Amino acid sequence: MRMSFSLMFVVALAGCPKSSDVTPTDPSQVNPKEAFSAGVKILQAEPAKRDYSAALVQFEAATAADPSYAKAWFNAGYAAEKSGDLTKAVSYYQKAVQAKTDYTSAVFNLGDALKRAGKASEAVTVLTDYVEKHPEDLNARANLMDAQVAAKSYDAAILQGREILLRDAKNVGAYRNLSALYFAQGNYAMSLLCGEKARTLSDTDPGTYNNIGVTYLAKKEEARALEEFKTAVKMDPGNVQANLNLGYLALNSGDYGLALKSLEAVVAADPSNLDAQLGYAVALRGTGELKGSEELYDKLLKKHPTHRVLVFNASTLHEKYTKNFSKAKKILEDYQKAMAGQVAPNDELFERLKRVVDSETAERKRKEEEERKVKEAAERKARAEKLLKDMDAQVKKMEADLQKYASCVPAEVQEIAMMVLEQVKPVIAENDDSLANEVKTFLDDASGQLDAAVAACSAAPPAEGAAPPAPPAEGTAPPAGGAAPPAGGAAPPAGGASVGGGTPPTP
Repeated sequence: MRMSFSLMFVVALAGCPKSSDVTPTDPSQVNPKEAFSAGVKILQAEPAKRDYSAALVQFEAATAADPSYAKAWFNAGYAAEKSGDLTKAVSYYQKAVQAKTDYTSAVFNLGDALKRAGKASEAVTVLTDYVEKHPEDLNARANLMDAQVAAKSYDAAILQGREILLRDAKNVGAYRNLSALYFAQGNYAMSLLCGEKARTLSDTDPGTYNNIGVTYLAKKEEARALEEFKTAVKMDPGNVQANLNLGYLALNSGDYGLALKSLEAVVAADPSNLDAQLGYAVALRGTGELKGSEELYDKLLKKHPTHRVLVFNASTLHEKYTKNFSKAKKILEDYQKAMAGQVAPNDELFERLKRVVDSETAERKRKEEEERKVKEAAERKARAEKLLKDMDAQVKKMEADLQKYASCVPAEVQEIAMMVLEQVKPVIAENDDSLANEVKTFLDDASGQLDAAVAACSAAPPAEGAAPPAPPAEGTAPPAGGAAPPAGGAAPPAGGASVGGGTPPTP
């Protein structure tokens, strides 16, 4: 996590902007003051609507038309810096200083731009030359001390700090920079001591709170660091370093909402800050803004195709979150091409490429398994729906039978059937396919008992008091087992006495 302790100077938008829509073409046809004013007008827009690239075009036109225009060179440097082009920024600030050797703001911004570009030793040279000419300028000395710390010229930085304190014993900037110096040396106790001294001199300096927070962070006291960063941001909502540190600390703790808010402030104040842009892309991803994260990565990759962390982070977005494996592979392969053989055979790049392929295979299998489960679930649901429909018909038949044969079906069978129906009917009414199979067993058992009882009712003899059967129709055979009456005039059975007036038997 980067920490900066320089005194930051905002660009001075000099001149009275006029309403002009100058489109720079041939320098000889451009009015430098009008072009300058047009650029200033662009920079005076709301922060979210400022087009630094468009402003840069105007300032470059002004300097092309008038190479001695120091303010135009200065603002061109500022616009270039805000557009993310530190190389141009350094060049334009240098031209501003050449055009006006006593241009304080240009000297300070040049020193800061050189330091940010990794050229702290050059920043020391520029600021030393200025301090020698302006020994009473304590702000210049503070910036020189900051550059010396960045260049690891610690002894020179300590001497510079002492010189500042000899001239101003209560100089907050000196103690703040001493805090940074001891931090860089790993002497956290002295870093905190100097930070606390700066805070006693001024408890409203956000840079002091930021430095103390960074020291606590190095001591792995994250909770205390968090509070220091929050205080610094509360004092200065646009503070780049405090917001950057707070944003990254929030990222590490998984608080993507806080990280997004903090890093958004950095991106707005310093669009050229790649650390902030990278963190912001992660925060967007963490808050579910995958499209925004993707668009930011695409934009950054065009400018920094060989930035390793950027490439790996962008690839991870598509491998693990958007599941666009083709794009993840392309990002890594484009990086490999851009490095043109500079990647060793055992480089992590190849491991990541393999991981993307493996992730793609795993995702395909996961989808296939998911589709299989969905299909099986649909089939189970269809079976359950049919089962519920059959059960509904079964319930209705049982209810009809219970009503029709109420006087015949045994009470215990009726009781069982009614109890089961009470359990089954809500399942059918709620279309609860999860319980259908479970209650079907009880329904079948109760239904079987009721069917058996109904069948027995159908085969039972007439109840007492029922009407007798109708007599047989005339001419039909008598019931089996009954003897026919004797026919008229037939002989009586043998051995039987005659009836009526016949001859008596012989004695």
